Amino acid sequence: MVDAPLNLLGLLPDGLVSALGERGIPCSLREARQVLSRVISEGLDDPTPRMSPRKALLEALRKEATWRRPTVLERVPDSEGKSVRYLFQLDDGAVVEAVRIGLHKPDHFTVCLSSQVGCAMACDFCATGRLGLTRNLTAAEIVGTFLTVRDEAPGVVSGAVFMGQGEPFHNYDAVIQAANVLSNPAGGRVAKEAITISTVGLVPQLRRFTREGHQFRLIVSLTSAVPEKRVKLLPVAGRTPLPELLEAVSAYAAAARTRATLAWVVMQGVNTGDDELEALRTAVADLPVRLNLIDVNDARPDGYRRVSADELSGFMSRLQLLGIPWIRRYSVGADENSACGMLAAQRGSSA
Repeated sequence: MVDAPLNLLGLLPDGLVSALGERGIPCSLREARQVLSRVISEGLDDPTPRMSPRKALLEALRKEATWRRPTVLERVPDSEGKSVRYLFQLDDGAVVEAVRIGLHKPDHFTVCLSSQVGCAMACDFCATGRLGLTRNLTAAEIVGTFLTVRDEAPGVVSGAVFMGQGEPFHNYDAVIQAANVLSNPAGGRVAKEAITISTVGLVPQLRRFTREGHQFRLIVSLTSAVPEKRVKLLPVAGRTPLPELLEAVSAYAAAARTRATLAWVVMQGVNTGDDELEALRTAVADLPVRLNLIDVNDARPDGYRRVSADELSGFMSRLQLLGIPWIRRYSVGADENSACGMLAAQRGSSA
């Protein structure tokens, strides 16, 4: 028998059948789908299947399993009414964030999810990176935060992005499991192509993601194409030469038959100049990529600043002249303490 509680929120139907089997509890795949549909798809606090519930199975679930979600400590709406930032407390007292983000279509939302408590990547412009890494989230914890945000939304939650606290590929297995649960018909019922996973550029995991053929969208952080500058901004870049990263990105784009998206956190006077444009021309002009231009959000008095409208317009125009496609990502959180990690930092890495 297995003594550890079984959290249903992190399981797929076949995984529930196997996990219960290890505990000596028979469960059919149909029953597993019904149970998970209740607590994940419908968000109910009751795993009782609608059809022909077996008393023995229900008793076993109540004894052996849990479907409890992380506790909401705080909800902070932005001043424009476009997003709500959630601060959650986990069972061990650690705190993480998630954000409900309004989409262009009225009454439709996506959820920005955290994958770790803190982060080990230490990106120079990131509040979460300054927290350091405490631990990984489990798939059940990730799904639990999503469900609470989804169930409180005044409309339809049709997507999820792993762009909150942590480096998703540093917690690869749990993130992929959570994404699979969120996209399962008995789970979150979110379309695979509406789930986006970001990475700062961990090449072994990027190659694994490509090899495994996942249908989730991928964003790879670039932010600078000048090697020495990129290492300062994203220290993990020191592990892998830029050509090696871009080779992995190109392989992913070929396998997925799509343009790869490269995140570019735009910073005033840092990465919009001629040096970056020349480096980009050399590095990516012939690759099937597009840049996703994102505003920096750094609350430190001496931190990185957002670009002016003129600086950004000039950068975008020159990208267009180089033939490098770009998209402008709307950035929620112009408010104070609205970037990922800022709310958690106010309370420390644990409550």
